[in-house]
Amino acid sequence: MTVYETVNHEQIRSWCQASGYWPASLPGQPDRIRVGGSKFAEPEALELLDWGDWFKAFDERQLKFVYDPTKGWFDLQSRNVRPD
Repeated sequence: MTVYETVNHEQIRSWCQASGYWPASLPGQPDRIRVGGSKFAEPEALELLDWGDWFKAFDERQLKFVYDPTKGWFDLQSRNVRPD
């Protein structure tokens, strides 16, 4: 598995759109962002967000987008990794 990490908004948006994914959040919680349309995600009700609001929460929460372009797999992870 080839895994990439990015915080680049355009790269994330382009990859998601090409893969059929869309910006989302938990209902009534726009800061609890998710990516809709993923077969890998837990089934849960999601609200559609616009990309601007999604990236605002992405940056405020200091997240990074980790993905494997060959498998369609992705994850949102913290940029702040604490050493053991």
